Amino acid sequence: MFVITKLSPTKSGRMAVFFNGHFDFSVDMETAVLQNLTVGREFTGPEYDALRGDASYRQAREKAFRLLSYKSYTSAMLAQRLSQDFAPETVEDVIARLQELGLLNDADYALRCGRDFINLKKYSLQRVGQELRRRGIDPCTVEDTLAALEEEDDPGERIRQIIMKKYLRGLGEEKGRRRAVNGLVRLGYRYEDIKREISAVLEEYGEENSWVE
Repeated sequence: MFVITKLSPTKSGRMAVFFNGHFDFSVDMETAVLQNLTVGREFTGPEYDALRGDASYRQAREKAFRLLSYKSYTSAMLAQRLSQDFAPETVEDVIARLQELGLLNDADYALRCGRDFINLKKYSLQRVGQELRRRGIDPCTVEDTLAALEEEDDPGERIRQIIMKKYLRGLGEEKGRRRAVNGLVRLGYRYEDIKREISAVLEEYGEENSWVE
């Protein structure tokens, strides 16, 4: 038998619950009222487990709401954060509920994040896919996202924009071209596409030094 021997408000606005003379866990005030928690109340094993599980779920949900109020998360990213403090089954239940509410949508996150990677960081689609997978987006969603982005994408034009903005000066020299290649490769662009665009820029600007391998 589990007996509440003490209830104590916490600085965070929750209620600390002591069973059989020892602190056990805390609950939010709504749960304390709804469950009619009072000193001396007795709980059977199943009743105690249900109360503890509900308290953990509510606390995990509160943390999830708080995290989501600061920035967007994928389901995997949020689950990883919650798993630091809560049991796997509790995390799973919270993630499922947030998905039902539309507060977690990996497909929407992936598309928005992918567009930001392309427009702000100038990543290639290949690099975008790597970054999305690193954030825990499932492979099918990544492939769907890349397919959608590909319809909006012109990698050649983006490579050209990067060249014009960052690497045009000195492009007629071997050192400058290698610097441009290395920078664009880090962004995930294919070597053949990079070479084609650099050659086009050199031709357009009438550089005497052509690119010779």
